[in-house]
Amino acid sequence: MKTGIIASVLLLAIIMLLWFDEIIGLLIAILFFWITIPALIVFLIAFFKSLRWETVWHKVMFGCGLSVFLIFAAYMLFRAPEQNCDPDIMEKHYEKHKTEMEELCEYMQSALADSTSVILEFKGNRLELFHVAAADTNHYSRFWDEDARAKRDSLMSVVGLTDEEYDGIRSRLKSIKCIGIKASRAYPESTTIWFRRVGFGMYSYILKTRPFTDDEKEKIIENYSFCPYNDHVLFEYGSGAIGSDNFPQKEKYLKKHKPW
Repeated sequence: MKTGIIASVLLLAIIMLLWFDEIIGLLIAILFFWITIPALIVFLIAFFKSLRWETVWHKVMFGCGLSVFLIFAAYMLFRAPEQNCDPDIMEKHYEKHKTEMEELCEYMQSALADSTSVILEFKGNRLELFHVAAADTNHYSRFWDEDARAKRDSLMSVVGLTDEEYDGIRSRLKSIKCIGIKASRAYPESTTIWFRRVGFGMYSYILKTRPFTDDEKEKIIENYSFCPYNDHVLFEYGSGAIGSDNFPQKEKYLKKHKPW
């Protein structure tokens, strides 16, 4: 029973890692498979033995096992759906929040200083990255994590954001359950809203203020990273450091959804 309890604690730790950071949780589970797989086997055997309730250790193991199953069920019910994405999920989310997304794009144009550009990403309320391009350049100065948080005030001044506007962007993104935004006063006709990360990949919405031309539509269809939704909206996928940039399930989605 004692080894089963230890295995329960290990599995709980992996589930919690998956909850807070899917990539780290998966990497640890895969890299240490020679521990995680035996731990799962030991846990299952110990849990079924604990149903006898013959000793105190049986009862403790039963409680630990029940905790593992309940937390795993909560993960699958509440967290796992947020770690998955496809065009159908993006369509449903956009239709639910399209008004707020359009208002956010307008808000960015009013908040940014003339000809400046910004990229922001948040994890909850925590700033993850802050990239800025000043009015006299198209080159982004890029900052992540602690550097972004330490230089936040100076980066805000580069693009003309006030504390109130910064908080407004963060709260608006949170309200539509998106994690980041790329906006520019130099190119105001297009704004990218980062929806969610899945593994190393990023799913985003590109919102345009004008309809796509016929030439643009042809290029969009041919571009493997884009999945068109309508005359003003694209779904975009980027694989990140590894993998293909082909938008997952694009062809299947476009067989039933005609964007124009």
